[in-house]
Amino acid sequence: MKVLLIDTDSMIPNLALMKISAYHKAQGDEVGRHISDPEIVYASVIFKRDRHLVDGLPFFYPNAEIIIGGPGYDLKVKLPEEIERIRPDYDLYSMDHSLGYTSRGCPNKCYFCVIPKSEGAYQRWQHPEEWHDYRFKKARLLDPNWYTDPEWFFETSQWFVDNNISLDISQGFDIRQITPEIAEQLNKIKFWKPMHFAWDNEKDKEKVLDGIQILKDAGMASNLRHSSFFYVYCDNPRQHESALRRCRILKEHGAGSFVMYNIDLPKTQEIINLQRWANKPWFYWSIDYEEYDRGWRAKA
Repeated sequence: MKVLLIDTDSMIPNLALMKISAYHKAQGDEVGRHISDPEIVYASVIFKRDRHLVDGLPFFYPNAEIIIGGPGYDLKVKLPEEIERIRPDYDLYSMDHSLGYTSRGCPNKCYFCVIPKSEGAYQRWQHPEEWHDYRFKKARLLDPNWYTDPEWFFETSQWFVDNNISLDISQGFDIRQITPEIAEQLNKIKFWKPMHFAWDNEKDKEKVLDGIQILKDAGMASNLRHSSFFYVYCDNPRQHESALRRCRILKEHGAGSFVMYNIDLPKTQEIINLQRWANKPWFYWSIDYEEYDRGWRAKA
């Protein structure tokens, strides 16, 4: 059987397609991203803005079974259990690192986040040895909220430490859940990309500042400035001032920031300028936003 995999818009290697590839290769099927005359076509859409890109698949492949999934297309489409739990096919993307979840879901119900709808409540998922490829000394963890279950966090994180595997965490840590013990454990882990935290709501200021102090007490002050940052979420243009205040508070306490914006909404020039300032360390640490904004407007 010939199986075509279509990665519509993934920002990183598509884990679902890698698992589908592993499953079909185990059945002896011909699988890939450049298969002609396929009998089955799997397509993944991550972002809602791109769902139209798969509308023409039945016309391009009239004789094939078409299966489309991904959070940008249909949250109800799930991988069968025998595919979900399989070790991914890392050769599909010629990768140099492993990719997977140790937990799924999240106890928070942030209105802007798709995870509670797509994955539900927090649950333990797979131990990293189930999806790690020992050819690699790096791994990317996709957990939405890794240390929600401290016991499982310490078990899985220590496995990475013991096996000398460097990590990249794709999601922002919840600073409100940080404890001295968790901070000390994070400080033991090697990261091949900056770790990051999240500050989504201004009302959490005191919890965020308490978390920053815990990280500093664990010896991570330099990490906060140089190798980690806070995602500052801005859902619409009206939240510009709130996002700016959060960035300034983080800067005052020696923490970097990275402004994220609702991808489904158009950006105002204020939002664009805020991102240009906050997301560029050489601007963020050297001048205040007002100085940057005045300079930009003077050139406009």
